[in-house]
Amino acid sequence: MPESISLPLRVVDALQELTAVPAIAPDIHAPRPAMAASVEAVLERLAGWSADFAEGSAPATVKAVRSDWTQYLAWCEATGTTPLPAPVEQLETFLSAAIDKGRKRATVDRYLYTVGLVHVAAGLPSPAKDPDWPVKWKKLIRRLKSSGGHGRKQAGELDMAGIEAILATLGGTPRDLRDAALLSIASDTLCRESELVAIRVEHLHHNRRRNSWSLHVPFSKTNQDGGTPDYRFVSLEAIARVRAWQAAAGIVEGPLFRPTGGRPKTDGGSSEALLPQEVARIFRRRAKAAGLEHAWSISGHSTRIGSANDLAEHGATGTQIQQAGGWKTDRMVTYYTRRSQAGANAMASLRTKAKPSME
Repeated sequence: MPESISLPLRVVDALQELTAVPAIAPDIHAPRPAMAASVEAVLERLAGWSADFAEGSAPATVKAVRSDWTQYLAWCEATGTTPLPAPVEQLETFLSAAIDKGRKRATVDRYLYTVGLVHVAAGLPSPAKDPDWPVKWKKLIRRLKSSGGHGRKQAGELDMAGIEAILATLGGTPRDLRDAALLSIASDTLCRESELVAIRVEHLHHNRRRNSWSLHVPFSKTNQDGGTPDYRFVSLEAIARVRAWQAAAGIVEGPLFRPTGGRPKTDGGSSEALLPQEVARIFRRRAKAAGLEHAWSISGHSTRIGSANDLAEHGATGTQIQQAGGWKTDRMVTYYTRRSQAGANAMASLRTKAKPSME
């Protein structure tokens, strides 16, 4: 069972700590008559929502929203602007200032999401839902593009060839065995960093009739409440590496991927799991040791991107890749596999068909 999330969101606390400006305009009005619109009612509504959001969201999501909300409030104090409710011009000015500071598209997207999220949670009109917002957002996107902050920086791939190159350099030490198992499971399942470190021995399932294995992913970024059954394919080769790691580390239950030394034991007697950020460091270190030219660009998502491209190049549809990696939509699948799809697009088909007549 996953540990309960206790990281506070601090939306209300941060509002109450403002000194230069009022947290909420006194003449607020609710979007629906049934909602109370006093300052006290808004703060009470936000307090209840904040607790529910923190308890029901991944720690990384809570940290991101808390950080982005802090940035927004700091800008409000610096400019003498009341945070809630924000008119559409205020949201535009805030995001424009972020672009002036060199913030990238992903950060600006997060700021927009967070400000709108808190407004809706407070029962106030969201500036991001204003009829004038789409036009203003297009203006900001153009500014981002001209400032060089528009492009999204994609992590380097770790495809099958890269994984095999790394595995060939690993020996029989406990750390080597752990990293071999981690890379193999990551490549097979397309799991994110947070999902990899959450894997427990009990999550691996053997189908004896077919002699095949699967990994149960109880919670993920797109399945935070665990309401959708999520099982990923695991190869026999990956299972063999997992068993070798388990034997070397004496792991029979609990977290599968653990530090090889130095980390204190938990109260239950079993070692703590790796931290999500350690996955990227392991992947990058192993890629560098194997001599991969793009080792500097490797991240904890690299096996996910690499396997998505492997699937695309072997004829898998976007829907099949989406299901294999637990994506909620096919938007990110299309983004991650654009290199592979370049070899299967309309122009590639045209050139292939034209070859016989050109020879």
